[in-house]
Amino acid sequence: MTKEELIKGLNEDLAAELGTVIRYNYQAGKSFGVIGIELREMFEEEIKDELGHASFLTDIIIDLGGEPTTTPKEFEKPDTIKEMLELNIKMELEDVENYKKHAEWAEQLDMIELKMKLEDMAADEAGHAREMRRIVKGL
Repeated sequence: MTKEELIKGLNEDLAAELGTVIRYNYQAGKSFGVIGIELREMFEEEIKDELGHASFLTDIIIDLGGEPTTTPKEFEKPDTIKEMLELNIKMELEDVENYKKHAEWAEQLDMIELKMKLEDMAADEAGHAREMRRIVKGL
C-alpha cells in the first residue's frame, strides 16, 4: 500500500460524494406527491452530510500531496421514487465498502485519524441506506 494508491482511492470516494450531492439534488427535483415532499426534506439533509464528507476528503487529499478531483461519479436517472431509492441504497452500500477498504489502507499507512474518520463516514453511509430501505418498505 502506498500513499499514492490511498490518494487515488480517496479521489474515488470524493467523486462518489460529489456525484451523490448532484444525484440527491436531481432526485429531490423529480420527487412529487406526499412521499416526494418527505424525500425532498431527507435529500436536503443528506446533501449536507455528503458535502461535509466531500470537504473532508478534499482537505485530506491536499494534505497528502494529491490533487482532488472535481469530476463527480456518474449515476443512473430512474423515473420512479422506488427506483431512485433502490439506486441510492445500492450506491450508498458501495460507498460503505469503499470507505471500509480505504480505512484499512489508512491503517496500513499508520494514519489512525484518517482510518477512524473513514470508518465514521462508512457508518453514515450505512445509516443513509438503512433509512432509504425503510422508506422503500413503506411504498
